[in-house]
Amino acid sequence: MKIALFTPGPGNTSDDVRGALNCDIGTRTPQMTELTKHLRKQISEVADCGDDFSVVPLQGSGTFAVEAMLTSLLPIHSPCLILVNGSYGERMVEICQIHALPHHVLRSHPLKPINVAEVADYLKSHLDITALALIHSETGIGIINPLEELLTLAEQRGLRVFVDGMSSFGLLPGKFASASLSAVAASSNKVLHGIPGLGFVIARREILEEPGTTRTLSLDLKAQYQGFQRDGMWRFTPPVQVIAALSHAIDDYHQQGGQAARLQAYQQRARIVVDGLAPLGIHPLVTGNDSAPAIITFVLPFDEQVLSASLLSERLLASQVAIYPSKMGEINSFRIGFIGELTENDIYRLIAAIRDVVCEISGHLEQPA
Repeated sequence: MKIALFTPGPGNTSDDVRGALNCDIGTRTPQMTELTKHLRKQISEVADCGDDFSVVPLQGSGTFAVEAMLTSLLPIHSPCLILVNGSYGERMVEICQIHALPHHVLRSHPLKPINVAEVADYLKSHLDITALALIHSETGIGIINPLEELLTLAEQRGLRVFVDGMSSFGLLPGKFASASLSAVAASSNKVLHGIPGLGFVIARREILEEPGTTRTLSLDLKAQYQGFQRDGMWRFTPPVQVIAALSHAIDDYHQQGGQAARLQAYQQRARIVVDGLAPLGIHPLVTGNDSAPAIITFVLPFDEQVLSASLLSERLLASQVAIYPSKMGEINSFRIGFIGELTENDIYRLIAAIRDVVCEISGHLEQPA
């Protein structure tokens, strides 16, 4: 029995995607150049971003892509406003602190989407800000932030917007038609169902071609872009097999119906799990339209001394099911991701495995002392 990965990523991959890993390609060959060119075109088509944007892939996880985006593309002499309502927004703050990038931070409640009116008020009193940075779908909890409204606000103020789209790219509209959207970072192993090892940034060409300060070597997005424009080659050793697998995964993505079909699949999985866990007293932490389709945080109705998320995770692994234990303040909670090549049988196996653990715990609690 294969393990079913109900995590924020990486998720389960198909046999065909894993089969695509079985390739040997020279990194300085026409074959590699063509594969890279093809993948960049595929990602551009998923984004539906048009010719004003260019896809710049680079080695590493999604965080590598976010760090490359911020360090390479943020304005040099004016601050960015980082909008934070979760752990991945905090990661953006940490990146800017490490690299001494000028920035402000506006934190909001971690169980609610970013409040556009609060952002507007903050901007009124900080006229030096020229850019916004935010998470579209905050994976730390599972909340969708109002990207469209924030882009409208940015357009009114003439601001650039930089987006972490890890859990939304390929699933939710990217709003590339907005004049303020400057760049989106994403990765191979989330909604596209590839394997880990490749990040990418979809950025406006005019920004990629602007002169700027070089802050890193391997994460220099502008140098990476210039290299692809010059000869189509990677500056440093590319993750060849990961690239081949992602290209195949994107073909599968389109064959399965693209964005609309993937969103529908995730929503259906979420509905089954929410309904299946409700009789056990396990409910989502965030509900309604604020809840992200790729991941949901659930609250355990037990004291951590009785059944913690970590213990639940350990017990589920014995049934070949993986969840993501997490702690939201004092809330005993865990995350379930709906990405990857999961079957309906996997969904019901997850519910049954959680039910077995909860019923066992409840049985012990009901026994007389």
